[in-house]
Amino acid sequence: MPKINLLPDNKVLNAEVGDLILDITLENNINHAHACGGEGKCTTCRVLVLEGVEHCSEPTEKEQIIKEKIHSTEEFRLACQTRIRGDMTIRRLVLNKEDIDFTNSLDGRGMGRLGETKKIAILFSDIRGFTSFSEKITPYDVVFILNRYFSRMVSIVESYGGRIDNYIGDGMLALFGLEDQPDPALSAVKSALDMCNEIDDMKPYLKTMYGESFDIGVGIHFGDVVVGDVGAGISKRLTAIGEAVNFASRVESANKQFKSRVLISEETHDQIKDVISIKDFVRTNLPGIEERVTLYEIEDVNAEVEKVRQDEFIENDYIWRKFTPVSSFDDEQQQIMKVKRDNILVFKLNDTFHAVNDRCPHALLSLKGSKINEEKETISCRWHNSDFCYKTGEVQTWINDGVMKFFAKIDSKAKEIINMEQTPMDVFKTRVIDNYVWVGMDPDY
Repeated sequence: MPKINLLPDNKVLNAEVGDLILDITLENNINHAHACGGEGKCTTCRVLVLEGVEHCSEPTEKEQIIKEKIHSTEEFRLACQTRIRGDMTIRRLVLNKEDIDFTNSLDGRGMGRLGETKKIAILFSDIRGFTSFSEKITPYDVVFILNRYFSRMVSIVESYGGRIDNYIGDGMLALFGLEDQPDPALSAVKSALDMCNEIDDMKPYLKTMYGESFDIGVGIHFGDVVVGDVGAGISKRLTAIGEAVNFASRVESANKQFKSRVLISEETHDQIKDVISIKDFVRTNLPGIEERVTLYEIEDVNAEVEKVRQDEFIENDYIWRKFTPVSSFDDEQQQIMKVKRDNILVFKLNDTFHAVNDRCPHALLSLKGSKINEEKETISCRWHNSDFCYKTGEVQTWINDGVMKFFAKIDSKAKEIINMEQTPMDVFKTRVIDNYVWVGMDPDY
């Protein structure tokens, strides 16, 4: 029966020929680290064979890959991959108090969050032109705008089951599939498209209040990462580590070169190619990647046929789209309906519903929150005080002098808004079917 002299534990362990070193140490209550669960995907169980290296089994394919990465010697072995052929003396490579304390802390707490390989979708986003934008405003405004921006983006990511992993300046890293949610690649792409729509919603506000706006770029990759807790104390958090994370960052950076907004890797494309519309694709080299890669620019996610049948129908040259339950207006009388790249403001007056384009004709700012005068049948733009008939869209009152002076103080370019030709508002039909509000519009809208 082979004997294992184990250092620095100073214990002699009995083993059978063919036993794995890791199995023997664990059976003898040795707190032998094995973050990947003994799957040959890490080096935390590594040992140094001081005597009897000839009694070790040949390295497995998994071990050989690890050894080549770290350029190790013959005496360096993975305990989870090495089988015992005879007597040997080995040293666990846990050599200082910090390592020993950490290893002891693993006892009884499970290995799930220490290191687990998963296939997930990684989303990187970055603001374009934010440096020049921020140089023209105060630091307080920079923080305010960033927090306003991140608040919107985080809400989108979380609505699709994603998790914010980190903020890097004005950039953001989000992970999809950490908890084994279905279709993580599709969820990431939907998030990216909604994020672009959201920044488009913010642009009129930014231009009005600060004279300039900015855009974003998003990159998505689907691949293997190691998911586990990193850090110590209260700052410890669940994160993803691996080449896939770096690759996603490089995919995002390629947006600058190709003047695109959302790029995905080929691995991501393979997961969702049947449900997306591709605007363009490119073969290119990415920094740190030897081979050329294919990146795809996303245009839209195709609606599922069955869902379209349930939520849309055409009648009398109008396409009717299902919006939301009537009861939802009890708590919020003005709501936004998203249709492709546009927003429609739907509001309730008594038991009647009305719908108008959510963008004011002056600067495309959101009308949600504007005052509605039921007696005059008007909605008053909360930004410019112009009044529109919410039934016909006709202009009732255009911007007044007081508003012009206010806007001129913010931005001299605002005078262009004041002097623009009076433009009516788009209005839409509404109806209630089975206690749901439906909105009717031109089929091309």
